[in-house]
Amino acid sequence: MSNIYTDYGLLLHGFLAGASSAGDFQRAYIERFKNERRELDDALFEILDELFGDVDAFCADPDLLAELRVAKPGFYLDEKALRAKVAQASQRLARLQKQTPR
Repeated sequence: MSNIYTDYGLLLHGFLAGASSAGDFQRAYIERFKNERRELDDALFEILDELFGDVDAFCADPDLLAELRVAKPGFYLDEKALRAKVAQASQRLARLQKQTPR
């Protein structure tokens, strides 16, 4: 059985290291989170669910992003903002993993 912390950590680190594009990361993360069948404790779910919202708010099209930001300022994310959110989630995930008994 694989470790859920490791699985998500690798996905996040891969994106941050440039192994996948923002669009590829978005698709992979959304698919993984939506289809997750393993039990998530509350703290882990909170991190992953919050990141799901951030990933869902990412828009790769700069023209569309400009329009969306007019309609809903501060909600939609460009790649730089997405990377910052993923980095924060990755740090939170690492801290939580250290605190979680095996």
